[in-house]
Amino acid sequence: MTGPDDSAMDAMPDAFLAAMLAPPERASDRAFALQVDRAIDARAAYARARSRFWTSFAFEALAVAALLAGLWLLSATPLLAPLAGPAQWGLAPPLLLILLLWFGGTQRWRGV
Repeated sequence: MTGPDDSAMDAMPDAFLAAMLAPPERASDRAFALQVDRAIDARAAYARARSRFWTSFAFEALAVAALLAGLWLLSATPLLAPLAGPAQWGLAPPLLLILLLWFGGTQRWRGV
C-alpha cells in the first residue's frame, strides 16, 4: 500500500519546518538592538537608584527616630523635667512638623 509518493510526502514537512525555522536572510536591525540595550541599561539604573533611595530612607528614618527618642529621654531627666512643661512643649508640634517636612523633602528630592 505504500507508493512512490510516500517519501516525497514525508520530506515535505521537514522542508517546511526547515524553511520556517531558518534565520532571516536580511541584515539584523541594529537600531532595535541598541534600543533594547538602552532599555536594559535604564532598568538597571532605575533599580540602583531605587536601592539607594530606600537605603537613604531607612537611615534617615532611623536618624529621625533617634532624635525623637533622645528628646523624649532628655525631657524625662530630673534636671530638664521643669523645662518639659506644657508651655515649653507648645513649640514641639511645629518643630516636629518642620523636621518631618524636611525629612519628606529630602527623600522626595533624592527620588527625582
